[in-house]
Amino acid sequence: MIKNILGRTLPETLFGVDILPYQGIHASRTRGRRRVGPKYQPYCITRDSKRFYDDIDHLLGHHFVKLFDGMSISFHHILRNGDGVVLPIIDAFASYGIKYISLASTALFPVHSPLLEHIETGVIGRIESSMNGPIGRAVSRGEVAIPTILRSHGGRARAVQEGSLHIDIAFIAASAADFLGNLTGIEGRNAFGSLGYSLETDSLYADVVIGVTDTILDYPLENVSIPSRRVDAILEVDSIGDPSKITSGSLRRKLSPERLKIAETAVQVMYHSGFLQSGFNWQAGAGGMSLATTKYLKDLMVDKNLEGSYIFGGIAGNSVDLLESGLFKTIYDAQSFDTTAIESLRINPNHVEVSIDHAYNPFNKGCIANNTDFSALGATEVDVNFNVNVNTFSDGTLNSGIGGHQDAARAKISMILLPLARKVPCVIDNVITVSSPGDCIDIIVTNGGIAINPKRKKLKKRLKEAGLNIRPIENLKEEALSLAEPMEANLTDHITTLIEYRDWTHLDVIYQVE
Repeated sequence: MIKNILGRTLPETLFGVDILPYQGIHASRTRGRRRVGPKYQPYCITRDSKRFYDDIDHLLGHHFVKLFDGMSISFHHILRNGDGVVLPIIDAFASYGIKYISLASTALFPVHSPLLEHIETGVIGRIESSMNGPIGRAVSRGEVAIPTILRSHGGRARAVQEGSLHIDIAFIAASAADFLGNLTGIEGRNAFGSLGYSLETDSLYADVVIGVTDTILDYPLENVSIPSRRVDAILEVDSIGDPSKITSGSLRRKLSPERLKIAETAVQVMYHSGFLQSGFNWQAGAGGMSLATTKYLKDLMVDKNLEGSYIFGGIAGNSVDLLESGLFKTIYDAQSFDTTAIESLRINPNHVEVSIDHAYNPFNKGCIANNTDFSALGATEVDVNFNVNVNTFSDGTLNSGIGGHQDAARAKISMILLPLARKVPCVIDNVITVSSPGDCIDIIVTNGGIAINPKRKKLKKRLKEAGLNIRPIENLKEEALSLAEPMEANLTDHITTLIEYRDWTHLDVIYQVE
């Protein structure tokens, strides 16, 4: 066993992976980088080549689709809980008798819980994907036994590009394809917006790329996200899913006055930090308090006559409102979260589709996240070392993926917004799972006050001088413990899940819950 810089104990190898202990947010600068090239097309597409299929069995039986046990297949999760693509395709693989598939979807949601049956029967033998809901909980409770690896959005893009996450077949849901095989997410009856998860990763690096759509047009697309030169075949289905269910989970939650106050305080932190000046940029988040922060930010910008540069990340209607109000010049959209964002992406030239690679990949020379001024993020719990847990409940049960948390935390000012307590304390001595390391978190904003990472001495001085309620994080912890009883974690010594940092080093592992 070995320890990383956070003091987390890790095995030397796990799930066939050589463990690289996390050594700090800047340590990766000295690490060697490798990068595989985009796939080489092994056969020639001609006018007579069959590229469009209306039956998954006919497609999987084609000569360019190689099926074998242990193969890796991928999907994107832009339709979130409205996805209608993953389940029927995995069912088709099962009907061919394929076993031990490595599922490399960008994320799994409650809608995908029927996959548990395929895990139990050995059709799926490994998951390298964020897991939100029943599948994650089943894994950590030992209800199914399968190796799982969690990466951030940017970490996944990096893994695909440098080859540690190889994809044999990528199935890319598209709301429309034209007769040439170009793909988009903003035309068609089930438009869902940006195709950011597939743009410069799966569509470029998978051995075989299959577009999956319910709308095929007999004229060229006006807005091509993925060009036909990257697409081997198109599978036409009755429906790719229900975009109305994109807005689910944290995107639907109504906030209490207490939570709204935390969001309002976060905007005051931004204003008094000294970094909120005309031309600043902003990472939009999907959590309830992050969305509320965007609303309060608009009020402040109008009041102080500030104009921002760009908003990026997961985009909802309140970000579109900032753009249309002239408060920001551009939106960089890696994932569209509601119909307002989808329509804006379609019609507004200043609302730009970007890839997750461009947005979050730490080794992308133009990584937007590394050049962002502010981010406001949520958490399950934080500890006195500013480490953040977003993956598990306080008892260690896996419930959600990392998403873009690690990536957005590289902003110039990264803030964690959370109450002191929910049913359990949210500020504690040591988080049960490290999802984002404390050395990339600057500020924790709670209903009981604001804690500043000791490394940000000038920032702390500015915020104190502004009269904000700055408190040592140990004091916040003590108050949190006075409000709720800690949850006891009963864990076995069996590791179910490996957590990577975005730079390919390893932060932590998740143990099976008794």
